[in-house]
Amino acid sequence: MDAFFASVEIRDDPSLRGKPVLVGGVGRRGVVAAASYEARRYGCRSAQPMAVALRLCPHAVVLPGRHEAYAEASDRVFEIFDRFSPLVEGLSIDEAFLDMTGTERLLGPPRQAAEALRAAVRQETGGLTCSIGISAVKFLSKIASGRNKPDGLTEVPPGRELEFLAPLAIDELWGVGPKSAERLRAHGIETIGDLRRLGADVLQQWFGQHGLHLHELADARDSREVVPWRSRKSISHEDTYGQDVVGIPALRRKLLSQATRVADRLVAKGLLARCVQLKIRDIGFHTETRQRTLAQPTDRAREIYAAACELLEAVEIDGRAFRLTGVGASELVPQAGPGAQLELPLAQEQPARDAGRLQGVLTAVRRRFGHQALYPAEAGAAEREGSAGGYSDSRGDE
Repeated sequence: MDAFFASVEIRDDPSLRGKPVLVGGVGRRGVVAAASYEARRYGCRSAQPMAVALRLCPHAVVLPGRHEAYAEASDRVFEIFDRFSPLVEGLSIDEAFLDMTGTERLLGPPRQAAEALRAAVRQETGGLTCSIGISAVKFLSKIASGRNKPDGLTEVPPGRELEFLAPLAIDELWGVGPKSAERLRAHGIETIGDLRRLGADVLQQWFGQHGLHLHELADARDSREVVPWRSRKSISHEDTYGQDVVGIPALRRKLLSQATRVADRLVAKGLLARCVQLKIRDIGFHTETRQRTLAQPTDRAREIYAAACELLEAVEIDGRAFRLTGVGASELVPQAGPGAQLELPLAQEQPARDAGRLQGVLTAVRRRFGHQALYPAEAGAAEREGSAGGYSDSRGDE
């Protein structure tokens, strides 16, 4: 998908069309989560400090982000992908591999199928666009998908893989990070073609087994298949704060907001969690994680919050200020699946069912009217959506 978060915001507010849009946090530690293509012309990009982006483009429109809206748009996009192929491997909320083998009779040759997919995404998502890369080699398709953004289509025909790869900068090869690239450039290796000519033996000497893998990729060899998206392993929400958080009461307010978000997403996905995790990072960038298994799987914010608070008790708080907190839920099971049935005495069944229905109602209201609707009062008004002043991240790890 093209500039996904920013594109969803522009779709939902047409007055933003043609303007540079930045999605992310605006505080001292704010980070750009997505930049529209109008903003990218000024040098703005994702993962950039928001302060830097605003120096490059002072007139950009900055939005805090609406993760529920992005998740909803992503679900729709993946529903479309599933119509085109039974083999869909999601890389993130807005990116996937599709194995189109065997679909030719139904959908036509690869380029025709790709054009139909782009048209379906645009029509059925209210104008969102995607860019597609076509190749017989998995990692080449990913590289190709970024060549003609936005709304582009790049095909690497069979037999022309090495021709396509050779002139590309070594940074574009999977597995070549900044340090590896610096080391290779020190030896005069600038392109993927240079890397291939260097030979497998030399790369193995320099990088060990990883060097052999790099040579295979430079030689357009990638034996990995498209693996359909496995069941969701965890759901989490974390915030990086513009102002440091100090003291247990303030930390608990943050955790209540995050537990509420996690519970809403569990309900929306029809899942229960057996395990709750806490993540916390102080201003010295020391990160601690804790987790505990629940007596029964749950999707209720109060139970997730209570577990997170218990985990917080195991963290040394005195004398420390914190820049990040996060709450996660894992060991997920379907609401009606094995292990999801609560073994409660008859007298307790009705209150448990009522609590479950209440959580569902709260989630539905917030999904329709935003996270601030029916917001937990004790979390405090400052903890409402978009107030972290840094960056908020909701995710489901696959």
